[in-house]
Amino acid sequence: MRALRSGLWLLAFALPTQALAHTWESPGRLVGVSVELEGALAPLYPAPDGSGRLYFEARQGARYDVRLTNRTAERLGVVVVVDGLNAVSGERDPGADRSAWTRPGRMYVLDPWDVSLIRGWRTSTEEVRRFTFVDEKASYAARSGKANGKMGWIEVVVYREHRAYWRRWWDEGRGRVNPGGAPGAAEPRPEGYEQEEARRQAPPATTAAAPPPSTADSADGERMKGEGYAGGAAPAPRRSYPGTGWGAPTQDHVEVVSFEPEPRPAETLTLRYEYASALRALGIYPPQRERDRLAERERGINGFAQPPQW
Repeated sequence: MRALRSGLWLLAFALPTQALAHTWESPGRLVGVSVELEGALAPLYPAPDGSGRLYFEARQGARYDVRLTNRTAERLGVVVVVDGLNAVSGERDPGADRSAWTRPGRMYVLDPWDVSLIRGWRTSTEEVRRFTFVDEKASYAARSGKANGKMGWIEVVVYREHRAYWRRWWDEGRGRVNPGGAPGAAEPRPEGYEQEEARRQAPPATTAAAPPPSTADSADGERMKGEGYAGGAAPAPRRSYPGTGWGAPTQDHVEVVSFEPEPRPAETLTLRYEYASALRALGIYPPQRERDRLAERERGINGFAQPPQW
């Protein structure tokens, strides 16, 4: 018994001393964001720098979906930005310009308490090209000539609905805009409100299809199938970084609806994806300890007897 206890102590010492803390969904106040990797929820790890970003592991050739959950009793508009590109239109995201009075671009509309899967780059109201992890150089952004500094980023930008039919009046005593028509319920009046209201125009339909891809892009996308881009299990090459590719076509019906977003986003959530080696380098995964086979032979602590192989 004494030798057995000692052996167990040595085995326990070799195990990791601390499990990685993770969550399954972003802590959004209005919208929850999670990732399904080949049909299974991917664990999300907080950035060690306290930035609020959440990281998950990319696996080359794997397909993924972005799951959006409306946590409110109101309709919300959601812009999904992958690798710096709008997932509906394929256009570059305005980024920092979003803080100004700008039109946010094409978006998905979530009904109250709705759950929706964003499965790929939208090519029509009936079809998407699946989000698929590929090498960064083979990503949709790079192949479209739109590679940018936010490769490996998934941003979800949430807009509340602008209700133009509400009566607005200026409460001189409070210095606020009251959307309800009675004193008390008030929200801050943004700077330049009157001038912007005069210039505002209705944005395009919220879930209308992006222009169809060019023939060359479609042909390239078809060739990528069978080469590991649309769902293979090839290991990630060394010193490479992941991007989101133009995957296989999948039926995914949406309807075009009318939705006028507020001029400023109510919430922005950011996810980051990297290969496991990069997550270790960023301090998100613990360092990988190399197996020291010579030390194992010297100490003779392989463990317990295992059945023979043949």
